[in-house]
Amino acid sequence: MAKKKGGQRKHWAQSARAWAWYNQVRRWSGLSDYELDHQFAWREDWRHERSNDCRPRMFEWLRKRAREPAGRDPRWRSMSELVGAVEGYPGLSGTRALYEADVWNLMQRDTYHPDELLKYVENLLAENSLVQMPVSRVLDPERPLPSDYDDAAVYDRCLTLSLRRMNRYDGLALIWALYLLTEPAHNWMFRAKLESRADEMLDRFFADYLGDDHLMYYSKAIQSLLAARIDLKARRFGGYGYIETVGQWVVVPADMVGKVNENHLMSAMEIIVAISLERDSVKDPSINL
Repeated sequence: MAKKKGGQRKHWAQSARAWAWYNQVRRWSGLSDYELDHQFAWREDWRHERSNDCRPRMFEWLRKRAREPAGRDPRWRSMSELVGAVEGYPGLSGTRALYEADVWNLMQRDTYHPDELLKYVENLLAENSLVQMPVSRVLDPERPLPSDYDDAAVYDRCLTLSLRRMNRYDGLALIWALYLLTEPAHNWMFRAKLESRADEMLDRFFADYLGDDHLMYYSKAIQSLLAARIDLKARRFGGYGYIETVGQWVVVPADMVGKVNENHLMSAMEIIVAISLERDSVKDPSINL
């Protein structure tokens, strides 16, 4: 994404990212803004200068305005340095993954080039040992499914099995990208499944990290997703491997290709039901679905 020029309004997703990261650091560390500044704000060569009379108040400004430190003062860390320093502290490993999650950038995009989108999905799947291919290649040929399993049901349940092997940030990014791939009208069945999944996942994501403000940011994220489009000028039609075709392909763990049968799909349904029940009792940020 092109760098913003000075004076431009900060995108809401940038503020949401800063607050989500701040909240996670405060929650996991149990430290006050003052204690966090004392521990993390100073660059190593200037740590001997730390005092009560001169401190950067980085975490205070993150809390109040989502203001990220630029690092212009040689004494104090930039935001990227701050995120790295916090990540290396005992008990705070994993906070950088939240800050650097692709979904924050996806929320700021309006249009996508088809080839760029296809490559992004391909790379994301490869990083998580997943593949995307026609449903006929995914199913076990020796154990055909009952006739009441349509392609959309197989698609949705295979997606459940795949999401269980991903962290929540990659899972959100995958759902977002797959939703865009199903833009062609004939893929409406799959798009409806993905929209429902995105709605649930984004709701829990913002509830876990933004507390009382989660409904506002969840709504903004949904609006961004629904408004995002493939660049029609660059769009190519037809043929194996094109968006019109790939949008219908099933995502499945690589080791399950040619092995998926009714037992796997029933297991996926049981996972969805279990998550729904657990969601009503205990909120677990590790749950991806």
